[in-house]
Amino acid sequence: MTSQPARRYSGQSADERDAARRQRLLAAATDLIGRNGFAATTVERICAEAKVSTRHFYLQFDNKEAVFLAVYDDINSRSYQRATASLDATQGKTLAERVPAAFLAYLGPMIEDIRAARIAFVEIVGASPRIEEVRLAYREGLIELISAEGAAAVAKGEVADRDFRFAALALAGATNAIVYDWTLNSRKRPVEELEAALVELAVTLLAG
Repeated sequence: MTSQPARRYSGQSADERDAARRQRLLAAATDLIGRNGFAATTVERICAEAKVSTRHFYLQFDNKEAVFLAVYDDINSRSYQRATASLDATQGKTLAERVPAAFLAYLGPMIEDIRAARIAFVEIVGASPRIEEVRLAYREGLIELISAEGAAAVAKGEVADRDFRFAALALAGATNAIVYDWTLNSRKRPVEELEAALVELAVTLLAG
């Protein structure tokens, strides 16, 4: 007996429909959490905005925490990809030259969309024990990347040796506080000024 081909609706297979629902749920969660906050956002509201049933939501995600982590993972993945691509493209240049481009590349997905900035710098902090665990793991990955680049620059004689872990933590903490304040301020300074100030801080801490 030959197997019947999978039924398609509106030209899409079941897997394609599932993928489309997931993307709509992620987009809705990004919008709602980015505008209203994690605590104020419900699974039902996410489903309504995404035009996805709660039944299909729970086929994709265990709970609201899971969809939030998926959104956060997407933002961080894009940030890391941009940062590492920038570092790859500036191989051979000094640390002082590489830091600004890589740091702005990393911040890009978070600064370009105020909702992403709120998610990555405000809502993610202490939202739940599991979410905090994931946040700290991502931060550790960033510290390791910065420490490796710093150690390589020291070996080349470009910068004086320093505690790059301490510098990376200082940069992460300051960036979090500064961007947090920026997201809350109704009269925001231009994003170009924000980026310039953060780059100056990064260069001072890592390559000054």
